[in-house]
Amino acid sequence: MSENTDQPITPNIVIGQEDLGGIWANWAAVSHSPYEFTIDFARLNFNEMPPSGVIVKRVNLSPLFVRQLIDALEDNWRKYAEKALPKDGE
Repeated sequence: MSENTDQPITPNIVIGQEDLGGIWANWAAVSHSPYEFTIDFARLNFNEMPPSGVIVKRVNLSPLFVRQLIDALEDNWRKYAEKALPKDGE
């Protein structure tokens, strides 16, 4: 029997108990080199001028994964906007 390679593979991903609550970030900075992109997620205190903050997570990504992430974010934003944002004329 041959495998159908057209079917997407769904990975089995587990999240640790300590990460279930997630991390709050209200600011991000993106940088890149010829080989990877880096996204620093931070939590800023806007009650101070200038705002101060702390990096809560740094994520390094391959250029291919960046494109896939952009596509996934655009798709999810579209789905969110269809449900949550008012339509023109409403």
